[in-house]
Amino acid sequence: MAIAIDYEKGDSVFVAYPFPSNNYFKAQARTVDKVEVVDVGDVANVTFTDGEPVVDSNAAQTVFTTEPLADKAIVNDVITRSAAAVASDAELSIVSTAAQASVTLGRIG
Repeated sequence: MAIAIDYEKGDSVFVAYPFPSNNYFKAQARTVDKVEVVDVGDVANVTFTDGEPVVDSNAAQTVFTTEPLADKAIVNDVITRSAAAVASDAELSIVSTAAQASVTLGRIG
């Protein structure tokens, strides 16, 4: 699906820089310098007059026309990453506990 771009050169936008980045936790106001849609059509390379470039796409939107939309994207990403980390830790704990139990049972028998 082709990317929907609501901004062009000279527009003021807000960027939700992807993790890891020094600007990850706060939407950054930027001025668009250039938008280059990649051949596939669902990805755009976006450069700014006053900041690091980003890749914007339907799958991972990084450029927004309002600050609240960019902030919401950042919060959603933090929640998703936190949930994934908790699930991963819980999975490791279960595997570790199961391994300890089998070792203990082996010694008893």
